[in-house]
Amino acid sequence: MTFEPSTVDDLGLRLYSTLPPVVSELVSNAHDAESAQVEVELPVGPITAESEVVIRDFGHGLSSDEIQEQFLPIGRKRRGKSGSQNMSRNGKVKVTGRKGLGKLSAFGIAMEMEVRFVQGGQAICLRLNYDDLTRWPELHPGKPYEPTLVTERSGQTKDKDGAEVRLRRLRRTSPINADEIRRGLARRLSFIGSGFIVKVNGQEIGPGDRVRQADCDKNLSWDVTTIPPAKGVLSNGDSVTGWIGFLPESRQTVRGIDIFANRKAAELESYFRFSSTHAQWARAYLVGEINADFLDAGEDLIATARNSVTWESPKAQSLQEWGQEVLKWAFDKWLEGRRERKEKDLITIGGFDKWLATRTATERRIAARLVRILVDDANLDPESAVPLLEMVKSSVETKAFHELIDTIESKGSSVSTLLSLFEEWRIIEAREHLRLADGRQEVIEQLRRFMDEGALEVQQMQPLFEKNPWLIDGSWSEVDGQATYTQMLRDNCPEPKDYEDVDRRMDILGIRQGGGLFVVELKRPQKTLNRKDLEQIEKYVDWARNQFGGSGNKSVSHVSGLLVVGQLSHNGDVQLKQERLAGSDIRVETFQDIHNRASEYYRQVEKELAKIAPEYTKATRKSAKKP
Repeated sequence: MTFEPSTVDDLGLRLYSTLPPVVSELVSNAHDAESAQVEVELPVGPITAESEVVIRDFGHGLSSDEIQEQFLPIGRKRRGKSGSQNMSRNGKVKVTGRKGLGKLSAFGIAMEMEVRFVQGGQAICLRLNYDDLTRWPELHPGKPYEPTLVTERSGQTKDKDGAEVRLRRLRRTSPINADEIRRGLARRLSFIGSGFIVKVNGQEIGPGDRVRQADCDKNLSWDVTTIPPAKGVLSNGDSVTGWIGFLPESRQTVRGIDIFANRKAAELESYFRFSSTHAQWARAYLVGEINADFLDAGEDLIATARNSVTWESPKAQSLQEWGQEVLKWAFDKWLEGRRERKEKDLITIGGFDKWLATRTATERRIAARLVRILVDDANLDPESAVPLLEMVKSSVETKAFHELIDTIESKGSSVSTLLSLFEEWRIIEAREHLRLADGRQEVIEQLRRFMDEGALEVQQMQPLFEKNPWLIDGSWSEVDGQATYTQMLRDNCPEPKDYEDVDRRMDILGIRQGGGLFVVELKRPQKTLNRKDLEQIEKYVDWARNQFGGSGNKSVSHVSGLLVVGQLSHNGDVQLKQERLAGSDIRVETFQDIHNRASEYYRQVEKELAKIAPEYTKATRKSAKKP
C-alpha cells in the first residue's frame, strides 16, 4: 500500500468514530462482491482486549493479484464512465463503492484489522495495524507499506468463497448495542432486504428496523411523485423518487428525510437546509426517504464520509430548492391535519358531540360555526374551550343568540368577538387577563433591565426564569418537578472548566411540563452563540434523554432543549449545526426573542381589552387616576 502519512488519520481515524457507518461500509463491500448474505458478529457485554467485530460475506472473494490491484490501493476509482464498469464482476449488482476508502474507515473504531479472502480453495489473510501504518513512512522511507501475512489462516482451504473482516483492539470500552447497529445498517443501506440478507448476531435485519411509510399517519404520507407542482422533477430536469410522511407521535431521533444515492445513504435526517420556522413543531414528526441517484453519477456530490450532500453544487442546489418546496407543502398539510384533529377534539370534549346530536339542524349549524371559531384561534386549546362550549349549550335555543351569531358571521369570526357576546364571561375574563398581564409586564420590564445592564450574577437571571416559566412558553403558568430536575442537571452536567467568563452559563433548568421535560440553558445576555455552545446543550439533552426517557413512573415522554443566548452567530457552520439541532427538538433563542414574545402577549391583551372591556385597559386606568 502506498499512501501519505496523514491519509490514515484523515480518511480512517477522523472519517468515522462510531460503529454503524463503519460496518455499513464493510457490508456495502460485501454487496458489491455479489454476496447474498452477510453475517455481522458483535461482542456481547463489556469490551475487553480480546473483543472483536466480525463481518463475513460469501461473495466472489479475491485472488492475490486482485487483492493487490483492487483492495490495497487507496483512492482507487471503483467506477468508470461506461455502464459495465459500474456493475459487479458478474453483472449481478450495481456497485456502491466509489473511492476505495472503506477499509481505512475501520481505523476510526479499531486499532487493528484482519482481512481474509477466499477464492477457489485458496485463502489469503492480511493484518493491517494502525500503529504500523502511521510509523511505516518514518521507519521505511520511500517503501510501500506491507501488511502482515497471517500464514496460519492462509493457503489451501475448504471454506466457501468470500471475505471476512475482523476488527480488534476496539476504540471503546462501553458495550455495543446490537439493536442500534442493526437499525443503523437498515437506515444507511436501502438494498438490505430479501435479495441481500444481513444478520447481526444471528438476527436478520427486517423491515421493522427502519422507518417505513406504513408507520406514518395514513392521511399524512405521500409518494413524492404525487406532490405538486413538480411531482418529483427538479428544475434542472433531474428526478427523484421516494416518500415523505408524518408519524402519529413525535420522536427524539430517527426523523427528517433520509437521502439515498445508488441505494446508499448520502445524508440522514435532512431538512434540505430549510431553516424557516414555518410549522417548526412538525419537524419532530417528519420522516421520509428520497432517492437521488444523480448525486452519485458522474461528479461525486456526496461528502467523503457520506454524511452530507455537497449542497453548493448546481445539481444539489436544484435538489435543495425542490426539497424546501416539498417540505413547505407538507408542513401546510400537517397544519391542516392538526386543525382537523383539534376540531374533532373540541366537539368530543365534555360530551359536546353527544349534546349536538340532540339539537335541531339549525342549532347544530350555529354550534358548528362557533366550533370553527374556536378552532381558528391557534392560542386556544380544547380544554380551555370547555366554558365557552357550556355557554353555547345554555344559549343556543334563544332567538337573540341566533341574531348574535349572524353578527359574528358578518363581522368575521374570532374568539374575542364570541367573548364579547357574553357579559358575564367578559367581566371574568377581562379581570383575569388584566391581573395576569400586569404581573407579567413587571417581569418583562425586569428582563429588559437585565438585558440592557447585563445580568452579572446567577442570582439575578436564574430566579426570573424559574419563577416565570411563561417567559419560555406563554402557555406555561405552572410546571412540575422543576427543583428536582434542575438539581439533577446541575449535578450531572458540569460545564467545561476552560470556558471564558462570558461563555459560561448562568444556569441550567429542568422544567417538567405535562409529559415532557425541557432542558433550558441560560447564557449571559452579552454572549454570542458559537459551535461549542451548541455541542454543550446537545450533550445535556442527550444525558437527560438517556436518564429520564423510558416507560417507568418517573419517565418522560420526550425531552426538548432550549439554549438562550444574547446574539445568534453569522457563521455558516454554526448556523447549520443550529438547524440540525432544531430537527432534534433542541432550539436556540435570544433574550430579545423572549422579550419580544412576552411583550407581544401584553400588547395583545391590551388590544383585546380595548375591544372587550375598555374600562379595564391600562390607559383608561391611568386616566382615571389623574386629578
